[in-house]
Amino acid sequence: MAGRYELIEKIAEGGMARVYRGRDIVLKRTVAVKILKDQMTGDAAFIRRFEREAQSAAALSHPNIVNIYDVGEQDGTHFMVMEYVEGNNLKDYIRRKGRLPVYEAVKITRQIAGALEQAHAAGVVHRDIKPQNILFSRTGKVKVTDFGIAIAGDGATVTVGDEIIGSVQYISPEQARGELACKQSDLYSLGIVLYEMVTGKVPFSGENPVAVAMKHIQEQIVPPRQLVPELPKALEQIILKAVQKDMADRYGTAGELLEDLFYAEEKSHRLTKSKNDNNYYSDDDEDDHILRPAFNNGSGKKQSFLARRWKTILIIILIFAFLGGLYSGGFYLFNTLLLSPPEVAVPDVKGMSQNDAVRILREEGLIPDTDMIYLYDDQVAVGAVVKTDPPEGRMVRENREVILYVSQGPEYVIIPDLTGRTEREAEIILEDLELTMSVVSEHHEEIEKGAIFRQVPGESFPASRGEEVVVYVSEGRGPFELADLVGYSERGAVDYLEGNDLNPRIRYKFTVGASGHVVEQEPDPGSEVFPGQSVDLIVGQ
Repeated sequence: MAGRYELIEKIAEGGMARVYRGRDIVLKRTVAVKILKDQMTGDAAFIRRFEREAQSAAALSHPNIVNIYDVGEQDGTHFMVMEYVEGNNLKDYIRRKGRLPVYEAVKITRQIAGALEQAHAAGVVHRDIKPQNILFSRTGKVKVTDFGIAIAGDGATVTVGDEIIGSVQYISPEQARGELACKQSDLYSLGIVLYEMVTGKVPFSGENPVAVAMKHIQEQIVPPRQLVPELPKALEQIILKAVQKDMADRYGTAGELLEDLFYAEEKSHRLTKSKNDNNYYSDDDEDDHILRPAFNNGSGKKQSFLARRWKTILIIILIFAFLGGLYSGGFYLFNTLLLSPPEVAVPDVKGMSQNDAVRILREEGLIPDTDMIYLYDDQVAVGAVVKTDPPEGRMVRENREVILYVSQGPEYVIIPDLTGRTEREAEIILEDLELTMSVVSEHHEEIEKGAIFRQVPGESFPASRGEEVVVYVSEGRGPFELADLVGYSERGAVDYLEGNDLNPRIRYKFTVGASGHVVEQEPDPGSEVFPGQSVDLIVGQ
């Protein structure tokens, strides 16, 4: 290939390209060669996308990003030459091990986040972070590959047809809705990958890709500590922040995620140490796995009997002092605080994020119910509070539990395929789904009159109730120029007219030397005619 690269064996295949293990004859090194599939080479959009991948990835230089060496074209075959990474991908590694130890998952995630930090700084969004695109070198170093659907920071999005590109199990909610991906989209996908590493499973599954995509939009993930109780709380908080439905509630940058990962990694190492070191113990009440020195008097020797006796005496004195205070002020305390605790007004937390709402309620002396209720709402953003029970403004006792109702966003419906149906059929179908319809009538060379030949949004697109679907209805073939039929045989002229939905009207005229052939026509050749129009043919006898 290009007189420099030879292909050895195919090692992978994707939707638009095949990847081969090859050899650079000039530099005498093993390389990976990505070749665009033959069926894609005739599509200019796919060619531009393939070139965009090369340009985006080649501009990046980071130890955790696969290097791009060369890009070219030979005899209509477009190819890219990349660093060859000899090792497994993360997906295979997870399948083999079930789930990864905390320290290992954090170490891998930290390397991926470092690669994304570099890419994002260069204005490149990966858009397809998934375990299959995370490779391991022979030394164990993480390598992020396949910027095949990457977009530059100028906002140009790469899609194919109406389908969202990217693996649906790791896709962000905004990508699932067909919106523009951004840096936070990559961080969401990385959060899902980290979830899979520490639990051994992805948070969402379904019968088909559309069902999984809808879960990313509407459903909350099962907190990972419910699946793995021994998982550090600090790491669970990192995962939950990364996979928030609202981008504003996620990490703003890969650098912010890295800071928390460094912190979690340090804790995971210290926890590993504590298992075999009697000088430490873990405390999971406030800050998970923060390790504290075990009690020691400094000298390593047991405390003296006198020291222990004085401690006992001091405790007895404090107990009597406490009982005396309780005796003198107990009635007042019991009457004012226990029998009649003060009342507070339930604050208005509508529209706030879950975390902010919980914090406000606690500041007001109320207890947020841990079992939040999730419901669909067309007005309130996903993850924000819709209402509370009791409602805002109601006076309640302190320490009263308050239930938070949290928005899952609009209730989406999947748009069906309407092509080939009549306008009335489509109207009935969309009415049942509580969707509206507008109609655009256009001529079409192939679709019969009255049939729908296009729709926007397309089939399988998730839409909220009340959203409009535009259908394009065929008016049949449009006007066209009439051919010159003079000289045609009678049968040939009739066949032409009937084949173009025109009505032949034949008259005969005595002529010399033109028997059985058209000698005149009306309208004249080159005239604009419509399907169904009549054309007069004068045939010689």
